[in-house]
Amino acid sequence: MSTAVKGLVAYSHVNICVTDVEAADAFYIEKLGLEKLPRPDFGGFQGSWLRMGPSQLHLSKVDKMPDAAGSMSHFALYIPSEQFDSTMAELAERGVEFAGEPSNREDFGVPVRSAFARDPDGNLIEFTDVALFD
Repeated sequence: MSTAVKGLVAYSHVNICVTDVEAADAFYIEKLGLEKLPRPDFGGFQGSWLRMGPSQLHLSKVDKMPDAAGSMSHFALYIPSEQFDSTMAELAERGVEFAGEPSNREDFGVPVRSAFARDPDGNLIEFTDVALFD
């Protein structure tokens, strides 16, 4: 069993592909409440940077979405257990369409709740109360 490099402690940001930056911004800012950040000019390479708490979500414009057929490629957003139901209700009120009802499972012997939704380009997002590690 390998051990992680001690200095690697958390994600700084996650980058996902989108075909329409404006539609993605509208979804992540208006429906999920992320904050728009200034983004450096990468020589015409379009995208957007957003903040959620101490983390960032970066959006990179592509002409065509990568083929993820047969995969469960996704990223997960953490919601404290005591706020899970109210957060799900608020997201639904903001127009987020879920792929189904929240489900329950067990991870490492701990009960976990999760629900899935897709952004305008079909990127899969998991909303979960999986505890953050210290």
